[in-house]
Amino acid sequence: MEKELKNEFIRIENRFDTLMKFLQKHMVTRQEFDERFETVPTRQDFHVLQVSVDGIAKQYKNTDQELTIVGERTSRMESWIIKAAAKIGLDYKP
Repeated sequence: MEKELKNEFIRIENRFDTLMKFLQKHMVTRQEFDERFETVPTRQDFHVLQVSVDGIAKQYKNTDQELTIVGERTSRMESWIIKAAAKIGLDYKP
């Protein structure tokens, strides 16, 4: 009977050792768990990014509008050049 208890104790001890090895290999400490969240973006990070993206979008919109205006001015000047060239007798080919 004592031998059976001793064998049972050894089996339990082996299972416990196996469990401990598994936990040591696969589990993380509280500190490791907390450190993982230090690299996760926060709402503030997304807010800062959104403000940056909004600024870039506004600059793009302004640049696009300015290019449209410059294109219109260029067309208008070219038409003036064509009219002026005809009046002074120059052959202008755009």
